[in-house]
Amino acid sequence: MLMAFLITQLRAVGLFYRGVAPFMLGISGLILAAVLLPALQEGWGRGLLPGLLLTKLATAPVVWYLWEQLRPGQYWFYFNLGVSRRRLWSGVVALDGLVFLGGVVAMRAGVA
Repeated sequence: MLMAFLITQLRAVGLFYRGVAPFMLGISGLILAAVLLPALQEGWGRGLLPGLLLTKLATAPVVWYLWEQLRPGQYWFYFNLGVSRRRLWSGVVALDGLVFLGGVVAMRAGVA
């Protein structure tokens, strides 16, 4: 029973992330391409990761606000699955942070 509940929660967060992903991944791509790539190519990108990660996390409230304005009544499906807004957005931020860190690692490996 608990496993089915957990799988439902994870699938709901994944489904929600698919809708938010274009915004979040677009911001990630801009940060990686406009800041990290030139820094790595010039050789001064070593201590830049904490600042970039905080910048990425600071954009999450902006995406949340825009998402609330564009699609205000979209949560009923997730509420019926037993998933709250807080759980959806915390899952999205965690998943997007992992994707962002994966992009950073991939770029560091490609440049180094």
